[in-house]
This record gives sequence, structure tokens and C-alpha cells, in this order.
Amino acid sequence: MSAKLVQSTLGEGHQDGIREVACARALNPSRLPGLDYALNPYVGCAHACEYCYAQDVLRLGERGPWGSWTEAKRNIDARLSVELRRAKPGVIGLGTVTDPYQPAEAKRELTRSCLEILREHNHPVCIQTKSDMVLRDLDLIASQQSPEVGFTITTVDESLARRLEPGAPAPSARLRAAKAFANAGVKTWVFLGPVIFGANDSEESVKAVVRGAAEAGGRKVIFDFYRAKPLADARMRELLGGDFFPRKRTPGIEQTARNACMESGIGFELAF
Repeated sequence: MSAKLVQSTLGEGHQDGIREVACARALNPSRLPGLDYALNPYVGCAHACEYCYAQDVLRLGERGPWGSWTEAKRNIDARLSVELRRAKPGVIGLGTVTDPYQPAEAKRELTRSCLEILREHNHPVCIQTKSDMVLRDLDLIASQQSPEVGFTITTVDESLARRLEPGAPAPSARLRAAKAFANAGVKTWVFLGPVIFGANDSEESVKAVVRGAAEAGGRKVIFDFYRAKPLADARMRELLGGDFFPRKRTPGIEQTARNACMESGIGFELAF
């Protein structure tokens, strides 16, 4: 599939403050289950998800409002090519701290360039995204060794999704993309998270996401609660006001998701 044929249905909140930077390393060890390496072509993310932990985890500091800036690692493909010559085979995760198919990728194509290099090496690839832009690279991804693509779906309520993820494509677009990958024989799954008290934690909301995952051909749902972080908490508090309780969880909602997966005939996992 040509890189120019598919355009992502970008969310309305998308901003394009992109700065090019050089990186010293392409691959980093990953502590996430099932991943040996992390590969992130970008820093920051124009999807502007209010609940995103990246700014806290990476200690990015104040570079402007979250979602208003992105750094593109212009030399990451060259670094990756060098590092793969000596790297032990292992699963490489794209999208561990930033979305590899955020708006900057439409022009920069850094993720695509990395995938073209990875195809020539003995490393399984695992991609996680909130964007249907990944469809552009369907054929390239399908040609990787043991590829899998996960789609984050916090809610199928598109109005709520626009509030929580103002720069990301709609959940319906992500589920259509997931179905296309599943139909192409690529292992797909849905990341249901973060589940936030008072926002997307109702039984109806959780069951709807599981149902959408099953209908799209997803093999499993990975479930995760919101994890309190200072900068993300501040954004969420501004969004939800007095209804936001970062450490509170709805009793039984994890079991609801587990049961819904069992009824739908797909797997259930808890995130790390």
C-alpha cells in the first residue's frame, strides 16, 4: 500500500508544532511485558490525550501545553540500522511512550522508515497506536516477522473520546483499522485503558469496548486502570473538575471486562 494513499482522520485538536532533533540511540531496553526493546521515533504527541503519562514518566518538563509540540528524531532510522547489527533478537515495541502514528508521521515517515529496516532483521514487531494512519503501512507491517498491532480504545463514545483524546482519530476509525489488520492475518488486540473513575468506567462503556474489539477481530483486550501522575492529574482535574478522583476505582469493573471478554470469545489480560 502506497504511503501516499491513506490519510489519517486526524482529531480536531491536532496541532503541528514539530521540531527535528537528533537521537543518540534508537533502541532502548523495555520493561513492558512481552517487549525486549522500545523504539520511539517521536517525543511528545499531538494526540494531546489528557490522561497521558509520558510527560511525567520521561520528566519532559514544560515545553508548552501537552499536545502542542512534537520532537521528530530525524536520524533514528540511521541509528537503528547500526544498532541492529549487534542487537540480540527480541520483540521491538513501537509506541511505548509516544504514538508512532501521530500527525508528524504523515510527513516525516520515521516510523515507516524504521519498519523498512526492521523487515530485514530477525526481530518481531509490536505496534501500539491510537491512529488509523497505521493503515498506510499495512502491507509493510504484515511482511514483518510475527507482527502485532494494538489499538488503544478508552471508550467508543466519540463525544467523550474527543474530550479525553482531542487530537486522536475517532475510536470508530481505530476499530475499522483493527479489522483491516485482522482480515490481513495480522495479530491485533485492544488496549482498554486507562479506565478512569467517573469517566469511562461504567459497565456499559467497558462492555462496548470489548464488543468492539471482538467485532474487529481482536484476539484479546488488555485492561489498565488510570495511574495517578502529577502532570496528568492536573490536566484531568481541569477536564473533569470535582468528579476526578485519580486513585479511586469502580468496584468490580475489572471483572466486568474479564467476563465480557469471556462471553465474546477473546482473551483478557491485565496491563503491567
